[in-house]
Amino acid sequence: MKKIYFVQVGFEFDGSVYLPYAAGAITASCLADEQLKTEYDFSDIIFRREKLAHALEKISDPYAVAFSCSVWNMEYNKALAQKVKERYPDCLIFFGGHSVSEDASLLAEEDYVDCLNFGEGEETFKGLLKALLNGDIGSAPSIAYRKDGKIIKAPPICLKNKELSYPSPYLTGVFDKIIAENPGVEFLSVLETNRGCPYSCAYCDWVTGKRMRFFPMKKVLGEIRWLAEHKIAYCFCADSNFGMFERDYEIAAALVEAKKKYGYPQVFRPCYEKNSADRVFEICRLLNSEGMDKGATLAYQTLSDEALEKVGRKNLTMEHFSALMKKYNEAGIPTYSELILGLPGETKDSFCRGICRLMENGQHNSLSVYHCEVLPNSDLSRPEYIEENKIKIIKVGFNHIHSAPDRSEEVPEYSYLVRSTATMSEDDWVQANLFSVCAQCFHSLGLTRFFAIWLNKEMNVAYYDFYSGLLSYIMNGSGRLHNMWKEFERKYQSSLSGDWNYFEPKFGNVTWFFEEGAFLEAVSDFDAYFEELLPYIDSFGIDGGVFPSLLAYQKAAVRKPNEKEAQVFLKYDFPAYFDEVIKGGSPALKELNSSVIIKPDCVYDTLPDYAREAVWYGRRRGRTTYHMNEIIYPERG
Repeated sequence: MKKIYFVQVGFEFDGSVYLPYAAGAITASCLADEQLKTEYDFSDIIFRREKLAHALEKISDPYAVAFSCSVWNMEYNKALAQKVKERYPDCLIFFGGHSVSEDASLLAEEDYVDCLNFGEGEETFKGLLKALLNGDIGSAPSIAYRKDGKIIKAPPICLKNKELSYPSPYLTGVFDKIIAENPGVEFLSVLETNRGCPYSCAYCDWVTGKRMRFFPMKKVLGEIRWLAEHKIAYCFCADSNFGMFERDYEIAAALVEAKKKYGYPQVFRPCYEKNSADRVFEICRLLNSEGMDKGATLAYQTLSDEALEKVGRKNLTMEHFSALMKKYNEAGIPTYSELILGLPGETKDSFCRGICRLMENGQHNSLSVYHCEVLPNSDLSRPEYIEENKIKIIKVGFNHIHSAPDRSEEVPEYSYLVRSTATMSEDDWVQANLFSVCAQCFHSLGLTRFFAIWLNKEMNVAYYDFYSGLLSYIMNGSGRLHNMWKEFERKYQSSLSGDWNYFEPKFGNVTWFFEEGAFLEAVSDFDAYFEELLPYIDSFGIDGGVFPSLLAYQKAAVRKPNEKEAQVFLKYDFPAYFDEVIKGGSPALKELNSSVIIKPDCVYDTLPDYAREAVWYGRRRGRTTYHMNEIIYPERG
């Protein structure tokens, strides 16, 4: 029998690693075909990013090795493929996956690669193996190969069926061997219930087509049960728009029931549909009731009309977004919003003001900003699109956030990021990054959130003015905040290194986003850092009767390491005031002479525990500040 090996490696985080879903799905599909099952031996799936020599030793007398390629493993795949070819010159090397460009350029660049697979691997890989049995590789669809010194691209496969009939790698036992042979490894999982996307965002390469196709509910529910029975704690949903369809609520309900019965999965992480607000809300409320969702995504990517037109995206109106924020906040469901820095059509001003528009419309809990990445099969990667928008692309080291800093990579990976466009210069890109870090550290994570809200609501100070002023104060000042932001600036300016991680051993052997690192430094020496901020806050001239209580509440409301209980003396009812504002109300501040007690629902005894639980795991759930259920008014009982 001809031995087939699959390679789909991922990085390990804190001892956990994903089951190789793509390779498993293709294996399950091949094993369901009697001819392929008879002719080929599907020997092993290499899924851990180990030393190349160790991985090579797992491959013995191969007929073919197939590599699943993504941004986090492309260079590793190339290096291992070369070594396989050197040891086994007659072995066929196949590359497929999101990072294989459909222009087939990889065949021109890498002579050890024999064939490229495009589209859904279950169909294309089966077609390739059958064609090889027949001695006619040219009969396989959706591939590229060499013939007589030329690169040949076969016509794409036609996918007609609305229902996806591919077998499950979970239910067919493909992963049983992997789990049995790797005791002690915490496996993460992927749940895929449909394929396709009705949207056409230029920066995205998520799907192979716009047409929606569905896996049978029997298969989906069976996989949920399998994950629960095998104690898989974390489940990522590979659907492009979870919540778009009525059956998605049934899927969420099945996940909740599985957790109630088995204790697993503990977390379900979907990417939510942006236009099915009522259904997504009900799904979030259901998952949140069992603590299974890290937060509801209210993604915007950009608030610039010009950028939206350039990337082919439409957003919710701000009125709709504001109403949704009010609805989620009233229900106690945490939300987070996402933006992409570097989209064509975006300017520094539109990006920074876009962050603040989200605040103005109720997003005070969590904000995530990502750098625009040029993915091989996205519209953004087309040469004519790059030329039209004057996009400058930089190749930087892959950002291993929340992983060990002393990672000695045998094979480094790379990202290709937008560094400037026709509307955002390189210097503007740096300044937009610094503003983003400032807004996330001080507002989203909470260090000055309540001052900013008070000034906005009661003194008509725009969030943009507050945070652009704060950034200027830090950059032109002195002290530890100044030193941190100047270092951030230096790293962004020398962007070819891509070293955009923050590391400090006292927070654990883990790297952090810049805003997280700055926040952790501040809470670890809270009073000293706040002293650096006070001259800026004083400059707004807040009423002297209000200021002491507002200052006391702002400082007390930030969750700190090893804080078991805090007492704060207030002349005004700031906890109720800010709770009502965040829920979308317009309250009047009430006088309240009281000693308010903040009693944490969980105490993090060490800095690494705090950093991991409150910042890394809890950021999107708002764990860096205290909630109303942790605040006690003694005289109210």
